[in-house]
Amino acid sequence: MGWQETFEKIASELMKDPTHDFEHAKRVCSIAIHLAREEKADEDVVKAAALLHDVGYSLDEKGHEKKSLEIAESLLGMTDFPQGKRDKVLECVRTHRFSGGEEALSLEAKILQDADRLDAIGAVGIARCFLWSGEHRKVLKDAVKHFDEKLLKLKDIMNTESGRRMAEERHRFMLEFLEKLEDESNWTTPQSSSTGPSCR
Repeated sequence: MGWQETFEKIASELMKDPTHDFEHAKRVCSIAIHLAREEKADEDVVKAAALLHDVGYSLDEKGHEKKSLEIAESLLGMTDFPQGKRDKVLECVRTHRFSGGEEALSLEAKILQDADRLDAIGAVGIARCFLWSGEHRKVLKDAVKHFDEKLLKLKDIMNTESGRRMAEERHRFMLEFLEKLEDESNWTTPQSSSTGPSCR
């Protein structure tokens, strides 16, 4: 079994969190490969890093980048992944987290940051936000607050030009969604109407 198959197998077994499951890893991997081709980066590095970046999430949510780094280091040493590229993969995993505040230095690490953040915005990002909020018993207004606290900021901190282009479209979709959500949340029946629902 080659390194990619091994990483996919381990990731699918370990990633059981609803918002950080194997489907998340596959989406980030697909985005990262696209960005790597646009930016002329090492596809092996971004592919491996994308598959492994959240493998520790279900084991330690708060410190998942450190747990993921431990698992990634072990797996890289057990497989046929090129020796000379392993440190780059580990850098990507170590610096990927938004709240971690780690600066991505290599192009590949910048791409993984962008790919991970792109999966946090747009239609998928909206779905993941509310899925996470429900899982943590948050009410609607708390879920919406997360857009201002994080999601709407991601467009402006993309590292790559191709990442910024993808983020623009996803950002616009979130703004449209939030506008519609606000309209529906503030909807009330006119007082003069004798029909329709009333909460009075």
